Amino acid sequence: MSYRFTLSIAAAFVLIGCGQSGNQDLVAYTEQVRAESVPSVPPLPSLPELTRVEYTGTNYRNPFEPARLNAPEPGQNTPGCPQPNLERPRAELESLGLDQFTLVGTMETNADGQVALLSTNQGRLYRVAMGAYIGLNLGQVSQINPDFIMITEWVPAGDGCWQQRETALRLPGTQGSSDL
Repeated sequence: MSYRFTLSIAAAFVLIGCGQSGNQDLVAYTEQVRAESVPSVPPLPSLPELTRVEYTGTNYRNPFEPARLNAPEPGQNTPGCPQPNLERPRAELESLGLDQFTLVGTMETNADGQVALLSTNQGRLYRVAMGAYIGLNLGQVSQINPDFIMITEWVPAGDGCWQQRETALRLPGTQGSSDL
């Protein structure tokens, strides 16, 4: 019984120690701090009234419209600049971009020599010989190898001249070297 009595006395002292009689100074201090420190935000500065400005650069290119391509008109001769033949009739394979073609293989024929077989995304198969026109950029087949075909394309330079660039179509699964 003495054990229970001692335990109940100890519990009573613990409960007395947790009473609110010792928190009054802490409550008073927090109320004082809250009263003294009132956060204040300075008011935002007033924004000036904006005025509309009229565009006076009518002699300059409008930046919100696409730039015109300065390619010369067909038949117009620009001296000192390489030019493709824009007056020739377009071939059927010039209506598709080169990214829509897949090289299927190459073969040797008696009539045309080395030819390439190209498949389109639509599943059509075409036979292409040297000098055939292909692609959207006036491309012409310039080389046929067992692993790839080389196409020379004409690209407008923007100053009335044209530049040629080489593009290779490779067999799927073959890796090419960078010295082509």
